[in-house]
Amino acid sequence: MTLDRPLVVLLLALLGPGCGSDAQPVARSGARTVLDATGASVSLPAEVRRIVTTVPGLTATIDALGLGDRLVAVSAPEPAVGPHAALPRIPVFPVIPAETIASLRPDLILVDPTLSPRDVAPLRARFPCTFASDSRSLDGLRTTFVRLGAALDRVREAGRLVAELDAARAEARVKDAPLVLLLSWAEPPSVIALGPGSLLDDMLRAVGARNLAADLGHASGPVSSEAVVSGDPDWIVLTGATFSEDLRARWSTVKAVQHARIVEAGGDDFVQAGPRTAAALRRLAALLTPTGGAIK
Repeated sequence: MTLDRPLVVLLLALLGPGCGSDAQPVARSGARTVLDATGASVSLPAEVRRIVTTVPGLTATIDALGLGDRLVAVSAPEPAVGPHAALPRIPVFPVIPAETIASLRPDLILVDPTLSPRDVAPLRARFPCTFASDSRSLDGLRTTFVRLGAALDRVREAGRLVAELDAARAEARVKDAPLVLLLSWAEPPSVIALGPGSLLDDMLRAVGARNLAADLGHASGPVSSEAVVSGDPDWIVLTGATFSEDLRARWSTVKAVQHARIVEAGGDDFVQAGPRTAAALRRLAALLTPTGGAIK
């Protein structure tokens, strides 16, 4: 069925003007300014009714704040099951499509600058309701909870998320400051490690461990077999990678290989900053305990 133009106009009016639905930002009644997790100003209506998320961790955060019923679209990587299975999916690679966002007439767009670095500036320019999270560190995640809770009038719920994260940071500990190699890809010749600026690196340091790639200079980057063998890590943690027999042979003198301390930490709670990060922090400490790790 094709809708007449007057009916379409009426339906859009009932939905409200949204945030930057046209090429120029839309002035909205009762607009207010809040700060996102990066310190940038965000323009929101008095009540946020239509939310678009572009990463699963932010969808989980909205759910944890009790506002899942206000989601109008989620990112393409979201699971195809659960309460949001029927919602429209937003492509996030290679770019987040602005026209698709505009058609949804959102009051709030949530984006992760770490995962979508090229999209933040264009989205902010067109949609003043773009809220950027900070998933690079536990402090950044904490700030995301606090500022998103304040922006959505869910201060108490955000406080609960902060308290859970703070408790995990205080309690999750490993002994003897083990040296750990974090691998996001482990298929030679491209062996990719996680370094400073990645959430898992910060989680590693929070539990009292050390990162072999601490001097990498990037959140992720290639690491040589020579560096691994000379560094001799106590543990190797895989984040979605598969530890090949080729690497096992190349690194046969490394303590982590000799003592079978190669663990899988590729679950969503490790790679998606959000409400499950507190539990992931505790699980990381358990994985790096000789009697508690999931040995491969």
